[in-house]
Amino acid sequence: MNINTIVRRRQVIRGLGVAVTAPLLLSVAGCGGTDSGTDNSVAGDSGIDDDTQSSGTNTTQWASGGTAAMEAVFPPETDPFATGLGNLCQITEAFTIGPCFFDVDDERDDISEGEPGVPMTLAMKLVDNNCQPIENAQIEVWWCNSEGVYSGDDSDSRGDVSNFNTGFCTGNESDALSARWFRGVKTTDSVGNVYFKACFPGWYRGRTTHIHFRIVVDGTQQLVSQFCFDDDLCNDIYENHSDYTGQEKDTSNSSDNVFNSNYQDYIFEVEEQWDRSMLAYKAIQVDIN
Repeated sequence: MNINTIVRRRQVIRGLGVAVTAPLLLSVAGCGGTDSGTDNSVAGDSGIDDDTQSSGTNTTQWASGGTAAMEAVFPPETDPFATGLGNLCQITEAFTIGPCFFDVDDERDDISEGEPGVPMTLAMKLVDNNCQPIENAQIEVWWCNSEGVYSGDDSDSRGDVSNFNTGFCTGNESDALSARWFRGVKTTDSVGNVYFKACFPGWYRGRTTHIHFRIVVDGTQQLVSQFCFDDDLCNDIYENHSDYTGQEKDTSNSSDNVFNSNYQDYIFEVEEQWDRSMLAYKAIQVDIN
């Protein structure tokens, strides 16, 4: 999708003039496990000028073409957590759920629904207080597409959708309203892992790049939180990859109203796979009594 189309979509959403205070969910005890802020940004609004142009050519190392371009084995042949968690063993802090959540219940590998972007394998590992893997738990994820827009087809949601702010998240765009791109749920395997085939997220004004997730163990919600990505990685993709905005994001991890000074504990580990797709992975620790 070219940059002019992106600009038009962002103008539509910007014209809504929406101001939303995000609903909050539970906090998890340990390591400051409190809700630290609200997601009060407008999805899809980046402030791009109307005359912004794109060459349509990538100058990053990352592949394009979305998940259809992925050739690397999925899930990866080597467990990214085989040598350890990749981060400190500490309780993952709870962060705001934001206004763009609704339950999905069908498990699927590829959650991109054909959206463009850097092809990405997302791997998450769930562990308990003692950093032992938790099997048969549900990890649900959701994030925006390369244009900074969330999908909005909540017709098959298994839960209450009253907190989902359709206009705020989708700009009432017809393609977003009929899609569930970058929404999915998977059940953890015997070593606590789940894998999604997807694309690197976009960004929108007032928020750093982020992925939301929710943890349910034995039918009980244990955690709602978010992870982010390295700022330099994000801006390289946004400025130089033909599927994104052509402009660096306006909010860094450290200035984000959710992560603030804690951001370093919530950055995904990232590796380039042989096909130039991305592998992003992060361990989650929940307080199970």
